[in-house]
Amino acid sequence: MAIHCLTQRKGGFGRIDVDVLQGCSRLPRNAPTRWNFTSRIVSTVANNYDGLLQTFENIIADTTMDDDTLDCAKGFVRKLEDFEFVFMLYTYEQIFSETDVVFDIVQQRAMDVLYCKNRIESLLAFVKEKRSEGAFQAIYAKTADLTSDPRDEPMRKRRLTQLQDPQVRYRNLYMAILDNILEQIPQHFSNLESMLFLELVNPGKFDDMRRVFPEEAFQSVLKSYGHHFDSGRLRSELQVLYSDQDLQGNRGKLCDYLVFLKDMELDSAMPQLYKLFSLVATIGATSAGVERSFSCLKRLKSYTRNTMGQGRLSSLALLAIERTLVKSFEKTPSWYDRVTDHFLEKERRAEFT
Repeated sequence: MAIHCLTQRKGGFGRIDVDVLQGCSRLPRNAPTRWNFTSRIVSTVANNYDGLLQTFENIIADTTMDDDTLDCAKGFVRKLEDFEFVFMLYTYEQIFSETDVVFDIVQQRAMDVLYCKNRIESLLAFVKEKRSEGAFQAIYAKTADLTSDPRDEPMRKRRLTQLQDPQVRYRNLYMAILDNILEQIPQHFSNLESMLFLELVNPGKFDDMRRVFPEEAFQSVLKSYGHHFDSGRLRSELQVLYSDQDLQGNRGKLCDYLVFLKDMELDSAMPQLYKLFSLVATIGATSAGVERSFSCLKRLKSYTRNTMGQGRLSSLALLAIERTLVKSFEKTPSWYDRVTDHFLEKERRAEFT
């Protein structure tokens, strides 16, 4: 977000920011690989709208500010006083306040598929509730109070695209945004039903599943991955897991169970159970760690785009492409010594004398 350019360039902004924003002394950074950071920025700006506007006005009135800082502050004031910007800000803010909660729940309770499904259905019901005339009028009136109602603007000053009744245009925009969200959420979680088998290894439900075997979740894993399992033996091993307190232990993480089974050599005694834990461990949920990462192919494409005119197939690219071969070399005891010796034979590029 451009505000950070201003905060880093002029220390005075930070001092005014602390005084005016009532406890919000810092705006979250916008990261292109972290979509949830965008929602945090929207929420912060919406909740501190008056403070931000006052902050930028204070900067404009400060005679010690340089020209670049003043231009940035004036631009932000124009944006914060723009009806369409503020209308979109509060339209998305009311949705993000709910979607952020669901996002966290899906991350923290990924194996409780039924609970996640119910929360997603509640989210859809919430969005449908906001898709109403009353909800639109509330956003429109709030925006008009903070800026100015575009219906009060003379007809001759409106652009050709805004000749229709402004309220009708913004109603259509509001409904289109919510319709898009209502369409995208079910598509994004369309495969949730097929992931019901994740509940089979949910430690929080072991006691319940000991009393009543989770037949629906069991059939889910057979439907998707049945050719990888011996169904009869898998059922027996799951029943042992649900009833054996020593086997359950106090392990709350999936990786802890995998390590325990491997260390105790139970992976061979209970191969179907170990295979199920391994399967669930390979199914990653969307997370901040995943959002921060990029595929090797994307890194190589970016590398080749940035090295036009140079030898594209450099050692770094080769290491990424031939990583399987490199892994096999690393198992050789003398591998690192050979690499070090080869490096020492190269001529020094930098002159230190």
